[in-house]
Amino acid sequence: MGCGYGCRYIYKSSRRQINQGKQMKIEDAIDIALHNIAKHGDTDVFPFPFETHLFFDNHAECKKILLDIHANFDNYMAQSPPSTLDTLTQVGYTGFRWATQIEPFWNAYYLALVVSIAEEIESSRVPIEKESVFSYRYEWDQNTAKIFKPSTWGDYKKKSLEISHDYQYVVVTDIADFYPRIYHHRIDNALRRLPKAGETPKKIMDLLFSFSKNVSYGLPVGGPASRILAELALVTTDLQLSRRNIKFCRYADDYSIFCNSKSDAYKVLVLLSEKLHNEGLSLQKKKTKIITTEEFRETSRMLDPADKTNPLAEEEQKLLNISLRYDPYSDTADEDYEALKAAINNVDIIGILGREVSKTTIDATVTKQAINAIYALEPHEKYGAISTLLQTENLSVLSPVFVLVMRAVKGVYDDIPDYGQEYIDRQLVSLYESESELLSVDLNISYYVLALSKRRSLAKEEILIDIFDNTTKPLIKRQVIMVMASWGCYYWLTDVKGHYSGFTEWEKRALIIASYALGDEGKHWRTHTKDTWRPQEILIRDWYSSRSQKNMKFPI
Repeated sequence: MGCGYGCRYIYKSSRRQINQGKQMKIEDAIDIALHNIAKHGDTDVFPFPFETHLFFDNHAECKKILLDIHANFDNYMAQSPPSTLDTLTQVGYTGFRWATQIEPFWNAYYLALVVSIAEEIESSRVPIEKESVFSYRYEWDQNTAKIFKPSTWGDYKKKSLEISHDYQYVVVTDIADFYPRIYHHRIDNALRRLPKAGETPKKIMDLLFSFSKNVSYGLPVGGPASRILAELALVTTDLQLSRRNIKFCRYADDYSIFCNSKSDAYKVLVLLSEKLHNEGLSLQKKKTKIITTEEFRETSRMLDPADKTNPLAEEEQKLLNISLRYDPYSDTADEDYEALKAAINNVDIIGILGREVSKTTIDATVTKQAINAIYALEPHEKYGAISTLLQTENLSVLSPVFVLVMRAVKGVYDDIPDYGQEYIDRQLVSLYESESELLSVDLNISYYVLALSKRRSLAKEEILIDIFDNTTKPLIKRQVIMVMASWGCYYWLTDVKGHYSGFTEWEKRALIIASYALGDEGKHWRTHTKDTWRPQEILIRDWYSSRSQKNMKFPI
């Protein structure tokens, strides 16, 4: 959860201006962006940056900085443009894609700009009532601070399964390298067609050009702003299909298109390829196929609770039909959690995980749902599930979901008995000592560092120091700094702060926070370095000073 402090904020958003046809005020959009990020994070790819806690605790001060960026946009872009962290993320067993984490204040401003015209973007799309396009339908919810309707990939698959009963063939395909190949001029044209967009399109395009390192294509993967813009990029193609009364379902870059003959399916595939080509996009050749609806239903059978043809899949069916969306800040949080626990307790999560890791290749959908369900298990069951995941012979099979495994380890570690924690620590240390190929991916290492953070040990310290010394990635260095500070490793922090001037802003901010673990030495250091700080760093210092006086834990 975003704020992580057991507190709730309800934003009283006024929609009157939108309903009158005016663009949302940037002040309101900034409020929405800050509250959404503070509660839900800025991305589902990267670890949670500590600045998002700051957005929750010091909303007003953060808003002032973002308003100043908006008022002096060109100056900021010239003097302190957005910094980004680009890293490979694993897709499947041998595939990879680039993901981008944007400096948190710039990321919040980017989201605010997009949110300010998100209603107009949503209005231009195929209406949600048609049940064709399921991905990232914008709707601000002031109670939950969510900006998308609760429409999931599972909803898309279930609707596709339902429609398939009325047709003979299905075109199954997806767009190749979707986010990296979206042309900026297509986004620019679509933005400028929106009513009353003002100067917002230019600012968005300037940011995208900066994020993509001055090339004219690509959206940063991971955050909600890019998801809204990516959907805008497909509006023309969606309308081309819809206006021809072609029955289709889409979620992000995944398509299911329904036809009554193989000839019609082929013609639709040609049409879709042509329309996407006009947008500078193309379909994945290896994933594009025309199949019978019987074949389609077979591949989707576990999403169909009425399908009893495969007894071994019955548990998986029950699991996939449980909604794991849980909001601890809702008015019915306790009742919702008990209901979720009851549903999970009716499913053999450990058995499902055991079956998945026994395969040559896992079913990623089932495995992800099972890992996410671990949080609702009883403590001894959490240990059973985590110990299954961390067995050496199982981790390689689980490589496509390694990040989720590490997140689960960190998330349930404190709920597991001491003997279970000792086992987890041994397995994590062994993973590094064996030079596992899983730790050759930078994003995997960053989540591995967070999993290590739960309990200090000599072996873990040595691993973290070795990781720090052998990486050039600011994301990883910054996380190591935060963990070592939380453990009070004074000897190491004293040395590292001497290299402050050579670090990027990502590590520098971590060192500002880490310096509070050094007592008077840290105070003296802050006094002699603050002249180089920008308003963001000053705000981070003041925020963490307040936290340290209350003896609050390091935000990792």
